Amino acid sequence: MPQVLSVRLAKTAAAVVATALLVAPSVASAAYPKQNTLPVWPDNPNDASIAIGVTPYDEIAPKLNALQAASNRVSARVAGRSSGGRDIYVVTVTAPETDAQETQQAAWKSKIVEEPVAARNDEALLAGYKTPIFINGNIHGNEWEGTDAILRVIDQYAKSTDPAVETLLQRNRLVFNVTSNPDGRVAGTRENGAGYDLNRDQVNAVQPEARIIRDLTAQTQSVWLLDLHGYVTPTLLWPSTPPHNPNTEYDLYIKHGLAGALDIEQGLKDLGYAETQRARIPFRDDAAGVWDDYPPIYVPSFGLFQATIPYTIEAPLNPRGGTLTPAERLRRSGINTDVHEVAIKKSLAYIQTNRSQLIFDQAEFFRRGWAGEPQKDIPVGFVPGWDPDDIYKGAPFPRSYVIPAGERQRSAPAVRRLLELLISSNGRVTVAKAPFTAEGRSYPAGSYIIDLHQPHRGIVNTLLEPGLDITDRVDDLYAGPAAWSQGLTWGATVDTLETELPVVETERVLSGAITSSVPTANTDLVLDPRDAEDLLAINALLAQGIKLARLNDGSVLIPASARTAALTEAQTRGLTLTSAPAAWSGATIADKVVVAYAGGSEVRDVLGQLGFTVKPVTATTLATQLTSDVDVLVVGATLNPATLNAANKPAYDAFIARGGGVVGLGTAGSAHTTNAGLLTATGQAGASLTSGVANVVNNGGPIVNGAPSTAWIFQPAWYSSLGSNAVVEQTFATDPLWSGWWPVAGTQGQTNAAGKASVVRAISPSGKNGVALIGTSVVTRLHAKGLWAQFGRAVLFAAAPNATTTSTPGNVGGTVPATLSLTLGAPATFGAFVPGVENDYTASTTANVISTAGDAALSVSEPGHLTNGAFSLAEPLRVSFSKSAWTAPVSNDNVDITFKQLIKRTDPLRTGSYSKTLTFTLSTTNP
Repeated sequence: MPQVLSVRLAKTAAAVVATALLVAPSVASAAYPKQNTLPVWPDNPNDASIAIGVTPYDEIAPKLNALQAASNRVSARVAGRSSGGRDIYVVTVTAPETDAQETQQAAWKSKIVEEPVAARNDEALLAGYKTPIFINGNIHGNEWEGTDAILRVIDQYAKSTDPAVETLLQRNRLVFNVTSNPDGRVAGTRENGAGYDLNRDQVNAVQPEARIIRDLTAQTQSVWLLDLHGYVTPTLLWPSTPPHNPNTEYDLYIKHGLAGALDIEQGLKDLGYAETQRARIPFRDDAAGVWDDYPPIYVPSFGLFQATIPYTIEAPLNPRGGTLTPAERLRRSGINTDVHEVAIKKSLAYIQTNRSQLIFDQAEFFRRGWAGEPQKDIPVGFVPGWDPDDIYKGAPFPRSYVIPAGERQRSAPAVRRLLELLISSNGRVTVAKAPFTAEGRSYPAGSYIIDLHQPHRGIVNTLLEPGLDITDRVDDLYAGPAAWSQGLTWGATVDTLETELPVVETERVLSGAITSSVPTANTDLVLDPRDAEDLLAINALLAQGIKLARLNDGSVLIPASARTAALTEAQTRGLTLTSAPAAWSGATIADKVVVAYAGGSEVRDVLGQLGFTVKPVTATTLATQLTSDVDVLVVGATLNPATLNAANKPAYDAFIARGGGVVGLGTAGSAHTTNAGLLTATGQAGASLTSGVANVVNNGGPIVNGAPSTAWIFQPAWYSSLGSNAVVEQTFATDPLWSGWWPVAGTQGQTNAAGKASVVRAISPSGKNGVALIGTSVVTRLHAKGLWAQFGRAVLFAAAPNATTTSTPGNVGGTVPATLSLTLGAPATFGAFVPGVENDYTASTTANVISTAGDAALSVSEPGHLTNGAFSLAEPLRVSFSKSAWTAPVSNDNVDITFKQLIKRTDPLRTGSYSKTLTFTLSTTNP
């Protein structure tokens, strides 16, 4: 069950939620310092940092341990681990606090969010609140120097006896993520150890390092944020070019963002290096789209939704490359470290000078959310350089969103995942405790309601709304995507209520519920895969040795004999299972599907998160990797079967000959299937930055059945000139772009894609191989979780394309005549009655009941009194049945009939036999 808090305590509860999300250090006191001895890593002479002249990873923990020992201003902890298992260090530098002072700081922090008007007029808060600043270092592993600047500043502030530093630390908390990508730092790679750019992962937070950064950004509630990078010459400083996300309170940001950048630029000039005499401020210096802050995937652009003033800082001098001398590398890394130190210290100086205004504006950010005010119009000239190109306004905020429960909900697991994203991003969600109606729709209890009158409304709306079509506004984007809409691309059904907040009792939830549905009858079950959790369950059942059948519509039949295992999966994952139809046709899947893939980490990880066993292959490793256990080959990168060498071609040919399936992604996939003679298709890709939410038309089939009418694209592909064996399951709509960026004209444009195939399936000409092509972006950045089920269904089709099992009901029967049969046993007798002695005599017999009716009832005529000629017993005869009613047909059911006769001490008895004839009746109202 989800954790809940009463909605009437919403504002108080919010503080509890924010605190509960924090990773608590392992110390008894709540106050600073909160010191922990960090584990020390072994010396690594191969650390790529060494050649650059910066601090190797294994030396960071000893430095921080020493600083904690030397100063009560420094608190360090391990916030988590990287994808490669290395510790990630978070350090807070601030003046020591008592428990009472720490409690007061937490109360003030909460008050700014929950009672923003009162907070900005609270003189004690304005005087005593420690304004937080968050500095994130080394998010790109081979951009090292931010970490060294952080260590230098921590060292200086830990040891300084300067009264100005003491005052600064009394008025601020400095939170440092020392090296947010330790794997990349050691290896000298931009990406983390799993192959991901962490600065494209700040919303979805697929990687553990990104989750730590996101949580620090959301929980620190900093007034200022720096993300330290390299290398752009001259030094690049946010703010950025348009497009600007219309869900942010950009006026509150840009007035500080530009002024702070100019201060940092002056500090760089004061360094005196020739390379730092000017900075590049994209907002001031670049054309629209060159370096934008539009998608919330970057650390600072996510920070815009958390009421902070965020920056990317790109140090100017690249120390990498084999042509540089060691001395030149050291010189460059030294200058870069100085640049980042200046950015930190100039930011702190700006905070001190503008402290009250920064607190006021952060409170104003939250006040606007609570009030539900429209976005502010920012006039041209609001700051120097603010012109019409900077003005981005979306549709007015809707009043609320509803995520329905029950039959209208496409996927319960997708709902849970979406809720966790919203809540971890500081969104607030409630659950309805009763059914309700809103904007003409009925919703059951358990539906989730998101009131957009909330402090972090911007991040909630940007995650749920479709987004804008910005194709006509810009010619370029820095990195994309131009639209993301987890509300449309994560697989859950989400309703937008433009003007109405449902009137119903609600509770605040802190997590999504796991809700499952399984028929009670012990029949074969069907699972229709609509989410990754469904595919995980299918592969888990296969791993237990349970044979399944992929039905012709793409759903999967689970035999009744596996009901216990299926029930466990359903209850664990929140699955919806239905009873199997009486007649069905499908292909048996006897064991867990093994997939070989050609492609990068995204292909690997989506397949892994669907539960498939995966093996990487390239054109030169087929002989060793495309082994006999492989069922399906996924082609997400160039793999031309026509050019394979003599060592690898036989393995590929053998795979195809034994009926191996192929799933192709994008144009690499269509080139492969064409060259292999499996499925002819001409693939056309959109431009590299074409991205957003696309409109699609689903024609039905085992891959797209149950799919939504939208898809996510990031350089989409479409297919034409298809072979005669092709079946088009999905096409791009005549108006293919709902939101994002996609030029209209040209071979890569919307006009060329309209009506073209985006999902195709086929059986190869040999009749053995299942083949599928997918042109939407099912793996890119692991974003489109709502499309993963299509990918999984394509793999299952490719693994078992041909029906091998059929279940058809056959008719055989007979007739049953209407029957009501009642047969009594031997007559009952009481034996001898003794005159003058009180006794309650008992006698019994039986009845045998046969009934073909829908119900039956057994009754007896009025017993009256036993008689002996003209004489009757004084007390009445009593009759009872062990059973007297049936609600279904019955055969040879025995009923005990009991007779009771009371003889009192003064009752007169006549010589002879007493008796009574009774009539027993078996009747029905439903013959």
